[in-house]
Amino acid sequence: MTTQGVDRLERLGARRPSKTGQPNEHRVREHRVREHKGAATTAGILYIIGTVAGFLTMIVGAPIRDASDPLAAAAEHPGAVVTTALLVLVMGLSLAFVPVVLFRVLRRVNEVAAVGYLIVRGAVETVCYVLIAIAWLLLVPLGEVMSAGPGTASPAGVRLGSLVLDSYATNAVLTLVFCVGAVVFYSVLYRSRIVPRWIASWGLVAIVFYVAADLLAMYSVIGADSTEQVAMFMPLAVQEMVLAVWMIARGFRPAAVSTTSELAERTLAGA
Repeated sequence: MTTQGVDRLERLGARRPSKTGQPNEHRVREHRVREHKGAATTAGILYIIGTVAGFLTMIVGAPIRDASDPLAAAAEHPGAVVTTALLVLVMGLSLAFVPVVLFRVLRRVNEVAAVGYLIVRGAVETVCYVLIAIAWLLLVPLGEVMSAGPGTASPAGVRLGSLVLDSYATNAVLTLVFCVGAVVFYSVLYRSRIVPRWIASWGLVAIVFYVAADLLAMYSVIGADSTEQVAMFMPLAVQEMVLAVWMIARGFRPAAVSTTSELAERTLAGA
């Protein structure tokens, strides 16, 4: 059964009197509280898994990413390359499932925004992560073919390795896609008040710094992965962890607004 059908049955159940003659609104509300709590806890855990995996990719992949000859480094450390690629996939899939888990909750606030968030973060962003993982995995066979070991790098091999590895820096596209999804998500949170507005507002403000850092790196004003860029990324990174902990510890409040579809159905039911 679709989520729309379940919601409709819940609303009909709330209007139908129970055996005691009282409406079942309390029962429906309890069901939704449990549902919201489960979704919030799962989403919080996924946020933490994705963030931890992202930090680990920076640590595990550092020997290859920072090497003067990435292909030779990849041939020398194939395990680090494969592990980094797997961590990228763990990060991408964890974050991709957040809009899937939260879809039923968010659609009650704004169905169009919930669908948009699902498409941007659940589909488009996942494709970007998969491409990044593939780029990392390509380093090993290319390194075996192009490099005879450390100190034997050819200019062409160094350029090819840097080109493949810099697909990680085309992260620029991934970052912009991520920020579009984040704006939609935090706008829905702010409107619905299912989390405190200060958390949603923090996210919306932090996204400005996140986008600015990405654009400045794209135009070579600051370096990719530089101290300046990391510092501009930190407000959103910290905010996401605060949101994740809040969702796990406190869950979601009842939404302060309803979807357009719900309002329309209530209007028709009362007519």
